Amino acid sequence: MATSESQDQLYFALQTFTEVNRIITSSHNSDETLARTAKMIAKRINVDACSIYIYDSDRGVLILKATHGLDSSTIETVYMLPSEGLVGLVLERSAPVQESQMQNHPRFKAFPQTKEDSFSSFLGVPLIEHRRSFGVLVVHTTEPRTFSPQEVQLLGSIATQISSLVSKALLMKELDTATQEPSISKKRKGETHQFSGQAVAYGVAIGKAVLLQQSDVEEPQQKSSRSSESEMSDFQAAMDHTISDTLELIEKVSDKVGTEEASIFHAHLMFLEDQHFQEKIKSSIESGNTASWSIYQTVEEYLGAFAEIKDPYLSEKGADLKDVGYRLLHYLGHEVLSVTKKTGILIMRQLLPGDIARLDTTRIKGIILSKGGVVSHAAILARSLRIPAVCIEDHELDQIHDGDPLAINGDSGVAVAYPDKKILEEFKKLLVEQQNYFEHLDDFRDVPCKTTDGTRISLLANIALGSDEVQLPRYGAEGVGLFRTEFYFLSLDRYPSVSEQTQVYRDLLGNVPEDKPVIFRTLDVGADKAAPYMGFQDEENPFLGYRAVRRQLKQKTVLKEQLTALLMAAETRPNVRLLFPMITNVNEIIQARELFQECRLELEANGSPTAEIEIGMMFEVPSTLLLCEKFMNEIDFCSIGSNDLTQYVLAVDRNNQHIADLYDPLHPAVLQLIDKLVKTAQEYQKPVEICGEMASDPDGCVILAGLGINSLSMNAPLIPVVKRRLSEISIADAKSLAERALEVTSPMEVRKMIRESLPDSHS
Repeated sequence: MATSESQDQLYFALQTFTEVNRIITSSHNSDETLARTAKMIAKRINVDACSIYIYDSDRGVLILKATHGLDSSTIETVYMLPSEGLVGLVLERSAPVQESQMQNHPRFKAFPQTKEDSFSSFLGVPLIEHRRSFGVLVVHTTEPRTFSPQEVQLLGSIATQISSLVSKALLMKELDTATQEPSISKKRKGETHQFSGQAVAYGVAIGKAVLLQQSDVEEPQQKSSRSSESEMSDFQAAMDHTISDTLELIEKVSDKVGTEEASIFHAHLMFLEDQHFQEKIKSSIESGNTASWSIYQTVEEYLGAFAEIKDPYLSEKGADLKDVGYRLLHYLGHEVLSVTKKTGILIMRQLLPGDIARLDTTRIKGIILSKGGVVSHAAILARSLRIPAVCIEDHELDQIHDGDPLAINGDSGVAVAYPDKKILEEFKKLLVEQQNYFEHLDDFRDVPCKTTDGTRISLLANIALGSDEVQLPRYGAEGVGLFRTEFYFLSLDRYPSVSEQTQVYRDLLGNVPEDKPVIFRTLDVGADKAAPYMGFQDEENPFLGYRAVRRQLKQKTVLKEQLTALLMAAETRPNVRLLFPMITNVNEIIQARELFQECRLELEANGSPTAEIEIGMMFEVPSTLLLCEKFMNEIDFCSIGSNDLTQYVLAVDRNNQHIADLYDPLHPAVLQLIDKLVKTAQEYQKPVEICGEMASDPDGCVILAGLGINSLSMNAPLIPVVKRRLSEISIADAKSLAERALEVTSPMEVRKMIRESLPDSHS
């Protein structure tokens, strides 16, 4: 019986989908498409009214776009906030809502002009695309009616089927409007101008320029008319709010984008918890000054000191401090945070880290950057969120004004201001192709990653917080390729105890199936990335300094406690692996293994069972790849840290605005070292994985597969993109490209070869 019912539902769903497709192909415009779709649904599921509401992110409201049963004259005139009405409730929850007598629901809001008061029942389901609700499908009946679970599921299935088609109809309407842009050129606001820059994140976009400029806060009132105690209380409250806000940003950015970006906010925590910084502010308050002025003045003094030091790394720290100061002032009533409510293509010069995290990504269609310290962070952000981005020169950025019509192509690195009709028509075609591409991208989530000739590639997720394991099923990750344990340490104000660490690691392992690998990296911190309690001293070059295993082997307590906690959490699980970072010589990995064995023996002596945990090391220092055969007898697997490896091989600080364009992991010198490691590992039968930005690069993943690496770990949202890219090429062709890439002289040549071999790929 159940089988027959499910077959009937499947047949009904297929009929509905066929009918919607027929409507799409025979309608003359998007309005007609939506109107006919609403009428068809009402008829097929036997209800008295069916309406489609679409969320307008520009205005922040839901708008009635089509209806069968309500007063059609109210289309485009009835709108509501997401916080209003039952329709808004569906959008807020991104889940079905039903009420047999809708007037009785506390969220009901009447819109008499639609004549909906003649209906009783309400059932609304969200229209969802790319895991984001963009509208609501609603049905009504005149008589009170409680829809069965099967009926709710059926309407949800219909909503799923029509979501991409409704979205495409809206896209076509938007593009039709864009291609009628001659009205702009008639005003002669600007001539068509093309900027050739650097491709940052793939994809195309059309929209108006949105200049995001951080407000410069005016100097607050200095002297206070209140007691020092009251001002001190306000300061402490602002500190508490900002610390809490920073921790939320770390979680938000880790979840939405990735842990690489979240790490920048730990520098904010360091500023907030710095005793000298706090004492300067408190001393000023005790002298009778307001909390706002004391913060403002202290931050200005620090920024002045940063400005005197002509060092790109320190200037980035200045931006972090400015962000911290602005957020403290925000909680004291000063509106200085730059968060845009506009929709369009974002134009940014100095985008502070907090601004990035707070952007409403549903409104941002593309990004144009100037060259600077935020390029690498913005690039990863944009790719993870599927936002096209281009990088142009500072003086070119100055030529773009708020509201200018723009078109950008993140594949070629081109931006066009005031595009003419011919250019807009070209972009219209590209946008439709991109929409079709993204429609099918999520289809790759639950299928294995295979090349066209059947070679299997494992795609794993990089995570940093315990909550990140939810990314595995969401994006089709096949395990955890890198758990950055330092983020847990950095979120605390002291070293965690063994029992606390054990619980965190155990919780993570409990949420990952035992047939999926989980690779734990031991604490990887240095003076550039540490919490105040860790006692790191300032260093002239922290990337080459006293960090990670170098420090822990000389101060063994922290590492030993972490290894003990990991062994206790793993118990007898077969899927746990251990990774040591920043190894530079064989003696270091020998010492690290001996310490691990010491912890194991101590636990077993106390009767605790322990797992057979494989031990690997990060190959991220050039010397270890040049002498990689010397390490093979001491490890069970190899992991390539491509971000640091690229930085060390090319002598390029990617945060340095003057040379950031030189940072590219597809440089043949980097590839030759990786090739040497892979071939050596194959001789010793040691598996190799890579966990860095290169793994998620749609060009890089092809070369890595061609070099023989069959395990890639990356920020989880990029897994479907990489899976799609690798499914389009044979391993034979990938090997051929990799061999040629080893022989050329620049990363630009490597990328050109790849793109010429896959001309129809939209990464």
